[in-house]
Amino acid sequence: MSKIVAVPDDLYNKAAEVAAKEHVSVEEFVSAVVENRLASREYIESRACLFSREDFERALQAIPDVEPEEHDRL
Repeated sequence: MSKIVAVPDDLYNKAAEVAAKEHVSVEEFVSAVVENRLASREYIESRACLFSREDFERALQAIPDVEPEEHDRL
């Protein structure tokens, strides 16, 4: 099944350039990019479920409240 998605010309042109360099069609390139983005989001959401605010606060409390050494200063 195919769907049509409108994108700005400059974005399409950039995608076409990259697709050509990778020897794939623009459709294949865009599909791969969308697939990777969705997979990344799913992974981040699955990891976020493991987050514990209490563990985070406890880790922050373990960090000493001191000035950074000279070589670590901005």
